[in-house]
Amino acid sequence: MIHILLLAFFGTFIAGCTTITSPVTAYTLTPAPIATSRLLTSQSSLSLKLAGTQAAPSLSTKALLYLSNHQEVGSYLYSRWNDLPSMMIDRVLLAALDDAQLFSALLPKTSTGNTDLLLESTLSSFYHRIHEDKTSDAYIDITYALLDSKTKRTLASKRFIITSPAASMDAPAGVTALTNATHLLSQQCTAWIYVTMKDNKWTK
Repeated sequence: MIHILLLAFFGTFIAGCTTITSPVTAYTLTPAPIATSRLLTSQSSLSLKLAGTQAAPSLSTKALLYLSNHQEVGSYLYSRWNDLPSMMIDRVLLAALDDAQLFSALLPKTSTGNTDLLLESTLSSFYHRIHEDKTSDAYIDITYALLDSKTKRTLASKRFIITSPAASMDAPAGVTALTNATHLLSQQCTAWIYVTMKDNKWTK
């Protein structure tokens, strides 16, 4: 009888051990360090509001996604984002635009205030991309459109495809690469907005 009870105990113990899962690590994207010197020195009297990035349904998730060489999408089991990628991208860009000081006022999506210009964006890709040769990189595909807030007329638009190499093919390396790619995106988008404003003589 004792022998049977011991077998039952160890059987239950082993079964319990097999259900133990590793803790999930949540990552976030933080803005790039503030630049000590600004190349974009002209400021406009206009105001800008970020409309908030619209993401493809497959990207409207906190899952940390990877894209295989065969265009197959998967997610890391024990790694995820702390927030939606679209929202984190907006925060990083807002910080970059605020640092550049291109506008008299800069408002986030959550603000109820009115502005002269509206920046809309559509996120098509945000992946840790795995290649057949055992290398990987961050891959972001996003389109921005600058609109007149009153007329909703599109004044300018640009598609950005950003890549950044990853040190390895695991989740932490993917996060680092996507962070670097997001910082690069915010820099390029800020520069594009500056050039657009300058070409249209919207700066002082």
